[in-house]
Amino acid sequence: MEDNIFDIITNYSVNEGINKISLEDEEYRKIQKEIDEKIKRYKQLGLTKEQRLEVDRLISAHTASGACYGRITYRKGFHDCVSLLQEMGLIRAA
Repeated sequence: MEDNIFDIITNYSVNEGINKISLEDEEYRKIQKEIDEKIKRYKQLGLTKEQRLEVDRLISAHTASGACYGRITYRKGFHDCVSLLQEMGLIRAA
């Protein structure tokens, strides 16, 4: 199934545009630094391969959930903005 223009804009904004913005955000950079520190501690735990895989699977699931949540909230905000502009008479419904 081919993406519609709204899906293309959403995917670009979430996957491409937000990366530049997030790297300029102080809070985001602080969280990334904390993640780097946690990774160092994680590597020092001496977990077995199976334990590491389970932790990685858990982290991957959380990451996927967060990415999905971000896409959902972006789309909702975009829809709300369009509705507001329509209500204000600045744009017409298609």
